[in-house]
Amino acid sequence: MRIKKYIADSMPEALKQVKADLGSQAVILNTRTLRKSGKLGLGGKGQVEVTAAIDESGGALIKKRPAKKVSPPAPGEAVQPSPSRPISRSIAQTLPGSTPDPKWADRITQKLEGLEAAMRTSSSRPQEKLLLPGALDPLAEQLRLAGLSDALAQDVLKALLLDPGPGGLKDLAPLQKRAGELMGRWFENPQPTRLGNGVRSIVALVGSAGVGKTTAAARMAAHFSETGARVLLVAADTDRIGGLEQIRAYAGILGVPIEVVYTADEMGDLIRERRDVDLILIDTGGVGPLDQARLLQLEALLKEAAPNEVHLTLAATADLQQMHDVVAAFERLGVNRLLLTKIDETARLGMVCAAAVASKLPMSYLTNGRAVPGDFQQADPSMLVACLFEGVSHVSR
Repeated sequence: MRIKKYIADSMPEALKQVKADLGSQAVILNTRTLRKSGKLGLGGKGQVEVTAAIDESGGALIKKRPAKKVSPPAPGEAVQPSPSRPISRSIAQTLPGSTPDPKWADRITQKLEGLEAAMRTSSSRPQEKLLLPGALDPLAEQLRLAGLSDALAQDVLKALLLDPGPGGLKDLAPLQKRAGELMGRWFENPQPTRLGNGVRSIVALVGSAGVGKTTAAARMAAHFSETGARVLLVAADTDRIGGLEQIRAYAGILGVPIEVVYTADEMGDLIRERRDVDLILIDTGGVGPLDQARLLQLEALLKEAAPNEVHLTLAATADLQQMHDVVAAFERLGVNRLLLTKIDETARLGMVCAAAVASKLPMSYLTNGRAVPGDFQQADPSMLVACLFEGVSHVSR
């Protein structure tokens, strides 16, 4: 017996390699999905590994069972046709007792290529519904209703088609769990703020207007103040009406000192002077992704602040394309975290999941309510995915 492994960019390509190398009588022993990191999109371009075998002695890898002897019918007895039973063939194995089908590789290739083509055209032809095997069909509908991007949904469905897990494609609940496991691997590992002993940390919150940066900064200040850390709030959002009054009110409630800066030079002076704290939290003004002048001003401000962490604040209620636009626009500012707000205000968490995966940025914190302090916790991708399938909009431990 000859056993070989093949790695390709897609299952159809891998199966073509198997067929070309081992012939049409080869049997697939195992398949698994490999992933590469990429800057944008679904964790980069995925690859598949296929393990195949061929019996070079000329015998069949899977032997036929002897045919059952059938007694001839009695005189005058009607011959009853045997019922036909459809036999499903798994991608990963041939059913015991069956003969390898020389056309299996071509058929699987056609199915996968058909799935990819249908998924690509489904958005432009909404009247046509893609029929998927087993419980994949209702799962695909759940992903759509949750707001998951077409590209990420396609990636989930293709991965499940190739490796549905021990439960197969029959039941919805095991497929949801398997889909959650697969999606969880595509998020970056969460990175909350860590304070070092005797080392001052500078954290800036940036993002569009109205996403909840000020309340997130206040919640973060409360979170670290409760641990005994010396926290300084810095208000750089001086243009928004009521912005200064709001953060000053929060600082008063929390008992946290606050400083106000209007220019990049003032920010630099403040950072050099305040060496007496463990954490400086900077609340910046909201900037739209198309406002190049304001983005340049914010870039100059952050250059003087020299933060070691820049948290891009995204509201879970935003449109997916808007999230993508914001991520692209703020990339120039050196953002290295995602802070997700307003988790409790939407039931369509698929959009924020898709944005987080596509950005390739680690999540830091989630805000999931109106209480200040409170309703603030470390990000956990598994919670987002669980809420995605359970229809839960309020994330809690």
